[in-house]
Amino acid sequence: MLASLYRKRVAAMAIQLAKDDPQLVKAVIARLRKSGEIESDDLVYLDQIADRWIRIARENRQKARR
Repeated sequence: MLASLYRKRVAAMAIQLAKDDPQLVKAVIARLRKSGEIESDDLVYLDQIADRWIRIARENRQKARR
C-alpha cells in the first residue's frame, strides 16, 4: 500500500512538472530514449501532456499579442 501511494505521488509530480516546464520534460524524455534507458514507447503519456502544455502556452502568447 505504501508503494502504491509513493507511485501515485511520483506520477503526480511528473505530470505537474510536464505542466510547469514542458520543454524540460520533453528534453529529458528525448535524452532517455536516445541513451536507451527507456523504450521509445515509454513515457508517451507524459510526452503528450508536455506537448499539450506547449500548445497551450503558444496559444496564450498568440492571444496576448492581439
